[in-house]
Amino acid sequence: MSANNNKDLNTAVNPTSNTAVTTLIMLANAGYDKASEILEYMGIERETFFRETDPNDMLNRPSDIVRELRYVALNRTIEETGYQNLMDLPCGYTPKVFEFTAKGMNYNGCDLPAVINDFAPLIESMADDEIKNRIHFSVVDVTNYESMKAAADKLEGPVCIATEGLTVYLNSDEHTRLFRNIRRILQEKGGCWLNSDAETVEYYMAVYKAVAKEKAGELMRAVTRGFGSQSDTNFVQQHAGVAQQRKEGSWSVDYDAIEAGYKKLGLRVEKIPYYRDDLQLRLYSKMSAEEIERLKENIKHVNVWKVTADPDFDDNKKIQQKTEEIGDLPFEVKSEVKDGVFSVSIRGRMDTITSPELLKQFREAGEVKEIRVDVSQMAYVSSAGLRVLLMMYKSLENKDRFELNGVNDTVREILETTGFDQFLLKEV
Repeated sequence: MSANNNKDLNTAVNPTSNTAVTTLIMLANAGYDKASEILEYMGIERETFFRETDPNDMLNRPSDIVRELRYVALNRTIEETGYQNLMDLPCGYTPKVFEFTAKGMNYNGCDLPAVINDFAPLIESMADDEIKNRIHFSVVDVTNYESMKAAADKLEGPVCIATEGLTVYLNSDEHTRLFRNIRRILQEKGGCWLNSDAETVEYYMAVYKAVAKEKAGELMRAVTRGFGSQSDTNFVQQHAGVAQQRKEGSWSVDYDAIEAGYKKLGLRVEKIPYYRDDLQLRLYSKMSAEEIERLKENIKHVNVWKVTADPDFDDNKKIQQKTEEIGDLPFEVKSEVKDGVFSVSIRGRMDTITSPELLKQFREAGEVKEIRVDVSQMAYVSSAGLRVLLMMYKSLENKDRFELNGVNDTVREILETTGFDQFLLKEV
């Protein structure tokens, strides 16, 4: 079995794939029959995932409401664009595939290998022939333009790219590359990008203030710790870039500054409100009248960001051109073990799609006492690749016996931006 098809390796390099099942369970508990059906096809029995709603449950109940609110707001906005092609990024194990193909749209679910390798055959077994003709799946690393372009090209004509629960897990460099990749695709194909993550802090706090009132700040702190444990990032800082946590537990975000960042990368923003007078959530049945009214009031300032490409924008930055040039090198990992020393050279991009191969070869090496990694031909390293290097580093009893050699400017900048330089790079 190749590393790309090995679920254990794929999950290890990117544990955020586990959140896809969590979101599906939350939608099932909100009463979405297709979510329950998908879980059952996955072999998860209803009594295992279904739970009765407890009004005093300040862990699961608010999270369920958050997920449904975001799901409903984004789906409604997707439909209102009028586009016939949906590129769902990331798709997770979403029932969205059935909702939009039933409406005549073409659907391409894009996600990490760990998700797609499970989800694609599962949907194949659930869908009828008519719907199958409108469904595609693609393994995508959002920092890898070629993987994103290949996914977009499966759909003819303009695309609606929809993002739900992605960007909060990306570091700043990955954000920039995602934005550039999306801009290039929209310039080539036309369409829009609907980003429900842009105001993550706002919709979480809108729900928490509605159901937990004075404990909302405490819940928000707990969820940021949860994001951080799976993403190697500071959720508040990476999500907003300019977010500040106040002593009283609220969060202030300069959205004008964030929008300026989009504009700098050739993207235009239109804000589509979550709130509508006729907004209905199935979980309203599990909320008090007072909670519902507070939630409706709280979400009046929360938006899905509809993003389009600036047709006059020309990105001729040298760093972008240089990255594309060295990115043409095909990925390759060569390793050997001798006298307890694991020596490995890495060529090309090491991202979500390719880094499982490095982990595979390292695990097959057995117990090692020293690690030497040659990255002189490495074009790029994502957080998934950094996670593998960190696993290797932590495996050594003597951390001084880890060497990262041949670090180029592109890789060094990523290491310094993420803070990995503090332990992966030796002081000269």
